[in-house]
Amino acid sequence: MKKCMLFLFIFSTSYSVASDDVSLTLEGYIKAKCGFTMQENDLQFPHNGLISTELVINCNSPMRMSLHSEHGGLLHLQGRKVNGYRVSLSVAGLSLSESFLARNLIDSHTLNIDQILFKKTMNLQLELTEPLIYAGEYKDILRIEMTPAASSGGIW
Repeated sequence: MKKCMLFLFIFSTSYSVASDDVSLTLEGYIKAKCGFTMQENDLQFPHNGLISTELVINCNSPMRMSLHSEHGGLLHLQGRKVNGYRVSLSVAGLSLSESFLARNLIDSHTLNIDQILFKKTMNLQLELTEPLIYAGEYKDILRIEMTPAASSGGIW
């Protein structure tokens, strides 16, 4: 009988324990940032008319990338003739692959990139659409700008 009473006492106390719970709200915030580095900033077309280089992109949010060509091609500084070239961008492993003619980049062209390119390498290829035939210096400035997307707190 004593064993039965002890068992009932232990059994009844195990179910009479009151429980309580707490809900914790955890938050964090990281400011959206975009940046990139290039192997070289000054590129010169070789005889085959093809330049390949890489940009290492560090964006911690979706982003907007804009491209602008100052002259819409390579401007022959002595004769004022403009030779066209094609700009191709791609990121291995992502569905990002774009191609533009420099003449279409006189007015800035904008790409909205929904993926986060953090420590990703973008291949940049520049290819002459017509050969350089006149002696002298040719020049264009291709401006690439990356900014965080508005949805991640950046400015469009």
